Amino acid sequence: MGVDILHRKQVTMSAIRRSFARHAGVVGFVFLIQFFILLPIVCHTLPFSAYFGIASGSIDFQQRAKMLNEERVKHANIYFKNKNGNESLRYYHSIGNATDMFLAVAIVTVRRSGMKKGNESLGYVLQTSAGIDSFARSSNFINRTFVFICNVDSKPDMHEEAHFLETYLPFIERYGSSSFKVKDMQLPHGNLTYNQRHHKNTREKETFDYSYCLKVAESFHPEFILMVEDDAVPHADLSSVLKHSLDYHLVDKAKSTLVKKKFSYLKLYYPEKWQGFAFELPRALELVSFGCVGGGVSVLCRFLLWNTNRRRQPLMFQYFLLGMIIFMLTAKLVGRQNILELRRLSKYLYQFRLAPGCCTPATLYPRAMVEPLTTYLTTLPSPRNTDLAIYDFVRQTNIPAYQLEPNLFYHIGMHSSLGSGDKDAEHFVSTFKIK
Repeated sequence: MGVDILHRKQVTMSAIRRSFARHAGVVGFVFLIQFFILLPIVCHTLPFSAYFGIASGSIDFQQRAKMLNEERVKHANIYFKNKNGNESLRYYHSIGNATDMFLAVAIVTVRRSGMKKGNESLGYVLQTSAGIDSFARSSNFINRTFVFICNVDSKPDMHEEAHFLETYLPFIERYGSSSFKVKDMQLPHGNLTYNQRHHKNTREKETFDYSYCLKVAESFHPEFILMVEDDAVPHADLSSVLKHSLDYHLVDKAKSTLVKKKFSYLKLYYPEKWQGFAFELPRALELVSFGCVGGGVSVLCRFLLWNTNRRRQPLMFQYFLLGMIIFMLTAKLVGRQNILELRRLSKYLYQFRLAPGCCTPATLYPRAMVEPLTTYLTTLPSPRNTDLAIYDFVRQTNIPAYQLEPNLFYHIGMHSSLGSGDKDAEHFVSTFKIK
């Protein structure tokens, strides 16, 4: 009797192994089709995917980025030519004179140095201003959002793009005139104003420029200030997602009444090249979670596509493991940056998390943070990168800073305002349109 039971178990296990081998062969075939045919076809045009790098040998990224930039400049020019400049200025000045401004947007701009004479106008601030003006007039922010150009060029008259925009948007020049009244901005711990201060190098000037525009925006007494550098173009989702975050993410729901959370800033852009999967706990867990979904899908397919016997259930782990590996490999090869794009399906899917230190293309500040932050930035003993100095302020004050993913701004500044030359062109070939 015992021998018969043992024999039946051996036969059953042998049948299970043969069944698993057959199914593993099917999975192997699917693996080859997916990773060597389907994914290369789907992903060869997606920046930051593994297949984009393989298929990019024949692509001139420099030329591609230049062509896309020229198309956006064309659309931005059309946007402003279809507007009435006098009407636009009256609209913004009426908001600037109001006492209940919700948001002030400062577009910080400077000429790009080191460019050839014939290519000096890159149209960056033109694109940014068109996108911001469209955002400011969206249903969520209309009649309570003030936008101004903050020209911090040491020779403001030579910044032709900024001068063109003065016809449509309020402006202020750190070393020149202004279209609205604002008191002289004094530096802390001294009698100097911002425009009287001489700087050791371009990095120190950049930090003081940023502080100056923050102070100007704060002088209007808005509830929030959005600092946008002149090479950051808003995404179409900015209005709805930002409103949702201000209404739900940045309030303390533990209180009986809605109380605003205290925060240093909300980062709306972080470089895509650093948004991939990495050897850090949150992103490693994110990758494993994709694998768990794949394992569940694999087990479900096993139940649906093949006759299932309860005695074969121990092999469910093997199917789960196969699905897990395939999904994790797929996610890694497609790239976290491209998977994040799926979150744009709804404002509720955007990821709200603690912010890293880098980068200032688009950042939202509560007004209460401006005075202590600008004091800190303008009293540093030695020049530092503006973004790192801001992050040091956050760590010292222990006031949390947040970030939204995916980005709500596109970074178009392939050529640095610090004159450090062109950045990697393949990071600037995203296709999008100016609203």
